[in-house]
Amino acid sequence: MKKISFLFSIFILLTAFTCEDEPLEGDFVTDTELSCEIAALNTQDAAIAFLAVTEETYAELCTAYRNALIVQIQFCGDPDGTLQIQIDSLGDCGVVISDPCEAATAATTAAETVYNADTSNTDLCNAYKAALQNKITVCGDTNGSMQAIIDGLGDCTPTNTSGTLSVTAGTLNIQFITNSVALNSGLVIVNGSNTEQGANYHVYFEVSEGTTGVDVMQNFKLTLIGGDFFPNTDGFDDFTNNITVNSGGVIQGTFGGIVTRTDGADLNLAQGIVDLSY
Repeated sequence: MKKISFLFSIFILLTAFTCEDEPLEGDFVTDTELSCEIAALNTQDAAIAFLAVTEETYAELCTAYRNALIVQIQFCGDPDGTLQIQIDSLGDCGVVISDPCEAATAATTAAETVYNADTSNTDLCNAYKAALQNKITVCGDTNGSMQAIIDGLGDCTPTNTSGTLSVTAGTLNIQFITNSVALNSGLVIVNGSNTEQGANYHVYFEVSEGTTGVDVMQNFKLTLIGGDFFPNTDGFDDFTNNITVNSGGVIQGTFGGIVTRTDGADLNLAQGIVDLSY
């Protein structure tokens, strides 16, 4: 039987996956967006129920949890594959993972994926550290690589930055108020947010440490009240970026162009500025 601690770690990770698909304005409300919100809430309910799983209820609760994840993908999408990782971790809800190292590896992979999506989240950082430590205990760490990651995460306090991170999204001028930069496995990971006065704006991207030039941002995501937007590369006013400085605790550059929401809606970004010291 899978360890309850392993199931608990998956539950912690899943609580991060809510769609938050409320519209920018009332005129934009769609049945799809409402269905996404409901599907995300159903997944959370199933995760909570699964936390209390016993040997007798495992198959039933696991199946309900797995089905909720599948429905959430149908209505919300899964652009970064994190929901599918959780489904894969559950298997067919009838086969027991006999290799403890395999289970620990699956949990660590899922924890790393979710942490990299929001490196400013202390809870996700601690969950990743716990998963790594558990994998070391179960599988060993002959070359010390996992312990090095744990050491690099430190006390999971994000590095606060000073400077500017801003963009004009359509006609909306967004100044990200709370910003953080983290160095993780050779990546400079930038998170920005603005939640003042009811706003719910977030931006995320990665750049390889020391790399400058055009289109070097990775995994760019802009979250507005209407959902998540990702770079568009259809060939017309494509999303582009230019990082000019990326060393000595400073990252500077610009970005802009078309980004697309998971439901296909396009949004034009202009005057994106990155000028952060950390």
